[in-house]
Amino acid sequence: MKSFKMFLLFVLLSLSALANADKPKQTLQANYFVNYKIIPSAVDSLSDIFTEGMLYGRLRTNWFFYQWENEDSTHENHNILGVGGSLIYKTAPYAGLSVTTGLYYTSAGTGLDNQPSTVALLKGGKDTISRFNALTEKGKSFAVLGQAYLQYERAEVKARVGRSIFNSFFTKSNDSKMIPNTFEGLTLESKDLDKTRVRMAYLTRQKLRDHDNFHSLIMIDNRDITPTSSNTLWNGNDDSGAHLGLNYENFKQASMEENPDLIIIDGYTHALFTPKLKVTFSGLYLEDLFYTGMLELNYTFDLGNGYKLSPGVRYVQQFDDGAGTIGGASLTGLAASDTNGGLKVVRDAYIDPDSVDTYMTALRLILEKGAGSVSLGYTQIANEADFITPWRGFVTSGYTREMARYNWVANTKTYRLCYAYDFGKGKIIEGLRSYFSYTHEDYDEDKTSKNDAYLYYFGLIKKIKTVPNLSARLRIQYVDEINDVSIDHTEMRMELNYLF
Repeated sequence: MKSFKMFLLFVLLSLSALANADKPKQTLQANYFVNYKIIPSAVDSLSDIFTEGMLYGRLRTNWFFYQWENEDSTHENHNILGVGGSLIYKTAPYAGLSVTTGLYYTSAGTGLDNQPSTVALLKGGKDTISRFNALTEKGKSFAVLGQAYLQYERAEVKARVGRSIFNSFFTKSNDSKMIPNTFEGLTLESKDLDKTRVRMAYLTRQKLRDHDNFHSLIMIDNRDITPTSSNTLWNGNDDSGAHLGLNYENFKQASMEENPDLIIIDGYTHALFTPKLKVTFSGLYLEDLFYTGMLELNYTFDLGNGYKLSPGVRYVQQFDDGAGTIGGASLTGLAASDTNGGLKVVRDAYIDPDSVDTYMTALRLILEKGAGSVSLGYTQIANEADFITPWRGFVTSGYTREMARYNWVANTKTYRLCYAYDFGKGKIIEGLRSYFSYTHEDYDEDKTSKNDAYLYYFGLIKKIKTVPNLSARLRIQYVDEINDVSIDHTEMRMELNYLF
């Protein structure tokens, strides 16, 4: 409660100080990235770094509805509302140095909710709370200092050390709930090369969206997970895409460091051959576990009469460096060795159950004209191992990934058709954008409990003209499980964002 009162006080002071602001200091992209339109100007005196600094505020609500086709003890209909926001403060740069801090807050359990009997049954709305705190009776509200970094900037180079957001192909803030995914470590960014951007990072810890603590980048903390315990499983890397075999018990048996470091290089260029070709690249190395590389090509053809066609191809390769021996080829952890909790039937489903070597190929076509665009995407995961990507960057994103779906299990094929229309650009309704997609996921049932499914998704984003800097978002998805209709379900998410 104390943290909430402090947050509320900051918000009220900020609103009063910024009520007369003429133009927005920040905006939200469709992918939830925050763009800072106005930043503090450099100062010549240390005494001015705070007085000339700037505060960025965000008030938000997120309401999550989840309805099963058939309810039972493990599938309960529910809805949960999160309210909160963030305050980001940036000092004015002095000699290239500046400091940024970010305080985030979320609270659920307002009485407007219909929560399930246990937080373990929460689906998308779990990120409005900390399940670990709820289980240990610390409540369903928390505040966290998600960002706190020192930045040095000179010309086209930025260096940061501390807690920060690092958006790359493999690591993203994924700020679609209440609090972003952030990291601790050192990051670098350079735009020195023509039409090129390169980012690098040395990351040591991660804070997931529903956590108020920074923890191992990869390790599942399963040392104390009985129903009557503090359930440490929700206090480590409990991301939906985490590898359950890379856990505390298996690490201990393998004498593996609990906090392996992560090194990333990531970027893109338009400087090869023609500006119409965008080459995107990324690579990571997770100490003593695995490394992964990605290369993507996108080219834009002008077809005339306002039409543009953009084909794209992406290739991702994952190389084992010890992870397979510890946790096995499956994200479930059930392909690990028998002594590490593996199951023979799952091990037999993988060509090499003790290796995480695998690769993915992805193709897409995007046809655009004016305010509308249609895209067709396809991804195929090799019949080898599952991809390990628990940092909110998803190997199938932009091609076939849908809301809350994890379609990078071995031998999975996915097809996606998407249509988008910008009503503002079409001069019909200012500030309104819409999305519709149809997706078919084809899994290998020998490797996963996931079912083949048809997905129907609809989304709207609307800027509220009468209230500057206010926007609303609605997303609805119906999942038709082909092999088990009893768990067909509908998920709806409603969000309001006010930036100041």
